[in-house]
Amino acid sequence: MRSSPRRALFVLPILLFAATTGCRKGELLTFNRPMLGTMITITMVADSREAGVRASEEAFGEISRIEALMSPRQSESDVARLNRDGGRAPVAVSNETFALIEKSIEVSRRTDGAFDISFASIARLWDLGAPDFRPPGRPEIGRLLPLVDYRKLLLYPDSHRVSFALPGMKVGLGGIAKGYAIGRAVAALGRRGVRASIVDAGGDLQVTGDKFGEPWRVGLMHPRKKEIILAIAALDGDSVVTSGDYERFAIYQGERYHHILDPKTGFPARGLSSATVVCSDPVLADAYATALFVMGGVRAREFAREHAQIRAILIDQNLHIAASKELKGRITPLGNEEVEWF
Repeated sequence: MRSSPRRALFVLPILLFAATTGCRKGELLTFNRPMLGTMITITMVADSREAGVRASEEAFGEISRIEALMSPRQSESDVARLNRDGGRAPVAVSNETFALIEKSIEVSRRTDGAFDISFASIARLWDLGAPDFRPPGRPEIGRLLPLVDYRKLLLYPDSHRVSFALPGMKVGLGGIAKGYAIGRAVAALGRRGVRASIVDAGGDLQVTGDKFGEPWRVGLMHPRKKEIILAIAALDGDSVVTSGDYERFAIYQGERYHHILDPKTGFPARGLSSATVVCSDPVLADAYATALFVMGGVRAREFAREHAQIRAILIDQNLHIAASKELKGRITPLGNEEVEWF
């Protein structure tokens, strides 16, 4: 048995893809900081280094603030308090956390539960980082699976309180809070006058503007190799988010187990190796990437076709690539891969 947990940078800026032409106006700057359990990279075109530093500090400050509100690992965060006390009584949370939980439930309804923040009720059974990892048995899963149900989250809008219908329930905003933090960071850069940037949170990102007249181009990681499989031209305002079975995983008796759980079964979702969503809203991109991965290839295609605000790139377990036809002309395979358009 071999355990190999990791967080891969499966979508990341490939800043040298786009050649710059004409007159450069401003400086291209990059700032890095470990946050949200990953590396945050902010790349921008700024009038000066001093202006860039000020803008990056404000953006990092927003991400830190969101992390303090929503990280389950911070004992006094909204999420940690809710998970600790929400099974006994309603817990007051911040306006932002409440609104994000409301948005999560809305996405759960739209995706028929493929996205469900109450997955955290069962996530502790999947300790992929354990040196002696072995998957939990069906009886263990079966005992906790009734706790995974977004319909059992009770919201009180007048007081911004949340509670759980069943003791033992927990929530995790990791599938949507990162997108929210990215959006807040992009807004902070905008307030500082930055009009061209990439905010990249371990592969989940949003771009603004362009790179000296050329589109920002980002790379999509090969699900089984440490190399880029294709490049995407990201337009002003685009968010690009990927969920993959190679972010955090363990191998047990030759089988890959990963962290993206199917809320209906309690086991890792099967069918896809990665699902990428391109849309204008980083919150929806974050949540829908998880949902499409859980849905699997056929349902994910249907959902993407039915929801015009999102574009999808799906890589199945045979490494076959399928993508929304609206992305034609914006995707460049870097090898011999062919793309099926839907």
